[in-house]
Amino acid sequence: MNVPKMTQGETADDVSGAASANGCPVDHGADGSTSPESAAARPPPAIPATALPVAQMPTVMQMWKFWKSPTTLMTQFRERYGSRFQISIRIPPRPVYVLTEPEDLKAMFLAPPDVLHTGKGSVTIEKWTGQSGLAWLDEDDHKRRRRLLMPTMHGKVLKRIEASVADLAARDVATWPRSKITALHPYLQRYAFKAMREVVFGPVGPSCWDELADVLIGMSQFSDHLGSVMQIHKMPPAMVRLLRAIRSTGLDNFLKLRQRADALIIEAIEERRKSGELGDDMLSVLIGITHEDGSPLANAEVRDEMMTIFIAGTSTTAAALAWAFEYLSRESAACDRLVAEIDEGTDDAFLTATVYEVLRLRPPLPQIIPREVMKPIEIGGVRYEPGMFLWGSAYLMHHDPVLYPDPGAFRPERFLGITPDSYTWIPFGGGRIRCLGSQIATFEIKAVIREVLSTYQLCRVDRKPEEPRSHIVTIIPSKGTRLELQPRSREPKMAMD
Repeated sequence: MNVPKMTQGETADDVSGAASANGCPVDHGADGSTSPESAAARPPPAIPATALPVAQMPTVMQMWKFWKSPTTLMTQFRERYGSRFQISIRIPPRPVYVLTEPEDLKAMFLAPPDVLHTGKGSVTIEKWTGQSGLAWLDEDDHKRRRRLLMPTMHGKVLKRIEASVADLAARDVATWPRSKITALHPYLQRYAFKAMREVVFGPVGPSCWDELADVLIGMSQFSDHLGSVMQIHKMPPAMVRLLRAIRSTGLDNFLKLRQRADALIIEAIEERRKSGELGDDMLSVLIGITHEDGSPLANAEVRDEMMTIFIAGTSTTAAALAWAFEYLSRESAACDRLVAEIDEGTDDAFLTATVYEVLRLRPPLPQIIPREVMKPIEIGGVRYEPGMFLWGSAYLMHHDPVLYPDPGAFRPERFLGITPDSYTWIPFGGGRIRCLGSQIATFEIKAVIREVLSTYQLCRVDRKPEEPRSHIVTIIPSKGTRLELQPRSREPKMAMD
């Protein structure tokens, strides 16, 4: 069997040809002889993935430590085992191989869609997303759905969303608590949900939006429970009932809220269908999508896609904003430089660099969506077999001192005038499933930072950095970014062009 080998400079479309050229060690076009020169030029045979180091820690302990402090555990594993190693954080255990080298991740991103699947990598968030949305689709189904949804976040639609998000930031920030110590993350999360309303519903939200927003935010609080990582869709009903009876899991309240959210979303879908007023928002596009037989998407399918964007487009953005203010409230020199730029109002180079640096230090998804190996593939001289999972670590790569000197330091200037490389800076993932809303997320983050720093001073009583903690599949500051917003007194800033 020919095994795809991904090397520097190749694309996914090159793989089929490269596989047949590299898959067999014998040159069938020659006379059968092998010279020492040709043997020396031939790459060494791939080692099996099973030969890679295995994290020596019981599965349950790995799961617990990963939940409590995911970045610490992964850093310890890399220091002990190197740039490629196997972990076990699933029950039943499945081989999960962590990749941290740029060339390995590039090869993973460029692998053919029938070789590496991502659908099963979303099992942790199935409780929110269901199983029919973009996050669960692979190969041609994924490509088609992604192509249809892309216009809802790009081009002229992006301009509309950006205008709405900027206005929302001004109105929302004005309502936040001031002159008292407050955890900002809950306010940032609510802002993110409001911003996603513009993406999903367009300029006119459904009549049930206020209640739906409250329910969705209530559901997101389940992410603070260890139970949020449970794969309840794989459990027998009796086990789910038992877990619901244990109130500390938070599962019962979550499922009740989910039932209400489903009802409200269906109500919103039907309201839009009956109105016949379809625009360029995501719901309008979803209503217009048909299956191969010409039938429209079922309400449940539309619901799954809407929930996917709500969970993916809010938890990550809120996490990034929480980390931005966590760093800026402690790094006074960087914050002062950013405030001066915002006050001048003629450029946003340092603001852009600040966002890049925050997303490098604390990528909202520290480990990107796992890929399941469907066909044998060779990456970096290692052969991975069907049934194995590949897990690229954005966090570990972003903290590689070879790529980023002094990687633990908050230094936005490292990105001044520089566009981050697609394979060494991956807060939005990469390849064919790279985040569709990355431009919207970046704009949201910049809009809120600009509004907060033009209006308030960031004040902290406790200068000790907040540690990362798990929040679904993201990481957020352990105390939710506790600080005080003190109103600024100064002359109004110049308007940006």
